[in-house]
Amino acid sequence: MKTEQAKRLIQHYLDGVASAKEVHLVDSFVEQQLLENTWTTDEAQKAAFGKKLKARIDAERLKGDENRLNMEVKPKIITRRLLIIAASAALLALCIIGGFFAIKYRADDRSERYANDVSPGGNRAILTLADGRVIDLTDSKTGELANTNGLSVKKATDGLLVFSITNNGSANEDQKNNTITTPSGGQYQVNLPDGTQVWLNAETKFSFPNHFNAKNRCVELDGEAYFEVSKDKNHPFIVKSSKQQVEVLGTHFNINSYESSLGTKTTLLEGSVKVKGANGEKVIAPGEQSIIYGNTIEITEVDPALAIDWKNGEFRFKNESLPSIIQKLSRWYGVRFVVESRYELMPSFSGSVPRFDNISEVLKMLEETGNIKFYINGKVVTVK
Repeated sequence: MKTEQAKRLIQHYLDGVASAKEVHLVDSFVEQQLLENTWTTDEAQKAAFGKKLKARIDAERLKGDENRLNMEVKPKIITRRLLIIAASAALLALCIIGGFFAIKYRADDRSERYANDVSPGGNRAILTLADGRVIDLTDSKTGELANTNGLSVKKATDGLLVFSITNNGSANEDQKNNTITTPSGGQYQVNLPDGTQVWLNAETKFSFPNHFNAKNRCVELDGEAYFEVSKDKNHPFIVKSSKQQVEVLGTHFNINSYESSLGTKTTLLEGSVKVKGANGEKVIAPGEQSIIYGNTIEITEVDPALAIDWKNGEFRFKNESLPSIIQKLSRWYGVRFVVESRYELMPSFSGSVPRFDNISEVLKMLEETGNIKFYINGKVVTVK
């Protein structure tokens, strides 16, 4: 970011007309550069910096603008607002003396750092039928792939996998499950025999029988999936994962049950679901998310759109930590991250980018909202 751009950014911030992205840029600079003293200026610049900083703080005190700064309650304590104003003044001072931002989102060396860009994932999965046959859905033809034990399996031209019942002759027989597994960098959409639609995220294993029994419709999930369940009041739809069981009649919800995640998350978009853990159960409403940590079920209000960003073809981050973002990018792009910086020194990140862009587009967005740099080397991304 050049001097004139920096001046406009700080002026917008001080005038109270900055966009959310501009506010985040200033906050990130304050937290990462000033509070940690990661200077890139020489001693002369530091001295000039300090003079400008003190002059701006004194000016703000004299203004007496109580909406921006209140020094009367605790005059010896610099409030966060004062710190932001001071930091902003410091930034402006650097701009005035002809410097640049001392943060690491400059794009001058991106062409070199991103030379080995990584393509996004796509519709990739392996289907293992109940009779033991294995079909690679990535390269398989469209049309009917199998017709076995009263179940037809068809692949549509858009990659959708459709299961439908052809007869009920084997409905009451004991049988193994069909299993769909998505690899790193894979996703798939499935229509179950009862009409339920399921979207599978990367690194997910999903199993279901040829025929649901007379009592319920039970499936198993390890990973992440979004469900739009076909309504059937006489046959509850049950999703089992390692730490919980979710029971519904007909609804839209997302389950994140990756073993590598801190907790199992169920987010409801429509209807009502009952979440059962090891030591109890709770019912959640639309706009709520249950999180199971160990044996405890916690319910919080969330923005459901953030939970299903992957299903909608996006990466959407809202005050999200770098470790959480790295997990998502690793699964989708099939890369490994090596972090050379300390996680606790990195800010949270906010922003959005299409999921089907190359990984460099996501990394650029992260660099623009935080004090961080990425280096792509094959399937390894180094974070500094």
